[in-house]
Amino acid sequence: MTQKTFYLGLGGQKCGSTWIQAYLNRQQGSDFGRLGEYQVWEHRLGGVFARYQVPMPPLKERLRARLKTSLGAEEPAQHLRWRLQTDTEAYFDYFAGLLERPGIVRTGDITPSYAALPADTLARIREGFGKRGIAVKAIFSMRDPVDRLRSHMRMEMAKDRLAAEESNAAPLRAFYASAEAEARSRYDRTIAAIEQVFAPGDRFLCLFEDLFTPEGVAALSEFAQVPCDPSQGGQAVNARAKGSGSLPDDLLAEIAVHYRPAYEAAAARLPQVQTLWPSAPYALTSA
Repeated sequence: MTQKTFYLGLGGQKCGSTWIQAYLNRQQGSDFGRLGEYQVWEHRLGGVFARYQVPMPPLKERLRARLKTSLGAEEPAQHLRWRLQTDTEAYFDYFAGLLERPGIVRTGDITPSYAALPADTLARIREGFGKRGIAVKAIFSMRDPVDRLRSHMRMEMAKDRLAAEESNAAPLRAFYASAEAEARSRYDRTIAAIEQVFAPGDRFLCLFEDLFTPEGVAALSEFAQVPCDPSQGGQAVNARAKGSGSLPDDLLAEIAVHYRPAYEAAAARLPQVQTLWPSAPYALTSA
């Protein structure tokens, strides 16, 4: 009997997580459900993640959602997210229900801001599915922190959470150490939490920079035990440019030194960081 498996994607943000979800979801035997990103767990952390908490829908909307589902229609997305946030047992039951469908052996929740989840939350997720006989495997993709921050900053500007500017340097200098940026850029903390909870065979670390290559696609496919399709590697999903223009060396060095623990943790597991991340020399070269 094939082991039913839930894939927990912890991002990172702007690191190819949407592509990973799409690649796995299109495989025969996959059903990742109603949402692209479920955003169920991170609001509990507060701070920059508090905005992900969905308020209780008005009674009229709750009744409408109940009627729709009773008639076999899809549950409205925000109602589903609110329900899963409110009742974590419903979260486990929702994905277990997907896995009970004929021919479905894998599902998952790949949400970039889960990179900030602590080990006890990851353990709670693993145990919640374990009680239902479902294996849990963790996936975490990382990108050169400077490039990730630039892409993240452009997204914040596009969503009007930051004032838009043509040049990257000045706003990036103000943004890179902010709570919003810091919460999603400490790869070392994410890796430590993953390694505390998941056995080596149940965790997959990769780099955005080689994720879409034939070798990167093959590695992900082997981990997920799905047929490899290298032709999908060139198809970026939900991609956002990091912005145009070069950055001054002093700013690159400043950012890299600030996030040195993230560079060191990534390079210790994936040595190709030293060649694939342009800003790596600033953090990994001894003073």
